Amino acid sequence: MKAQLKEALKSAMKAQDRLRLDTIRALLSEIQYEEMQKGVNELAPADCSTVLQREVKKRHESIQFEEQAGRAEQKAKLASEIAVIEEFLPKQMSAQELEKIITDFKDSTPGAALPLVMKHLKEKYAGQYDGKSASEIAKRVLG
Repeated sequence: MKAQLKEALKSAMKAQDRLRLDTIRALLSEIQYEEMQKGVNELAPADCSTVLQREVKKRHESIQFEEQAGRAEQKAKLASEIAVIEEFLPKQMSAQELEKIITDFKDSTPGAALPLVMKHLKEKYAGQYDGKSASEIAKRVLG
């Protein structure tokens, strides 16, 4: 994923796309910081996805503050940054896909409880779903 970001950085430089360039630089910086924190040379793809998801979440929170402050221009900039970041994230599963996976897991695993379901999702589908909605769907499916 890091190599993909670096290639996109080069493309953004050539195209002189300032917003994309700044966003990708910020992402690479966050990944590098995470690597330093963990003491590794290269983050695993799942860890990179986690960093990118964290950045999307930060920007969503910032959008809420910008709405309250009435700053539409800054809100639009943050929304554009989110769109750039989401290009590098794995495709997110729909609620129907999540529900099918959880139902299949429940049927194949006797005594499936919420922690088991969430562990299964994290192991098999890391970065491909929203944790909050997955938890709500799992609670509903498990009864």
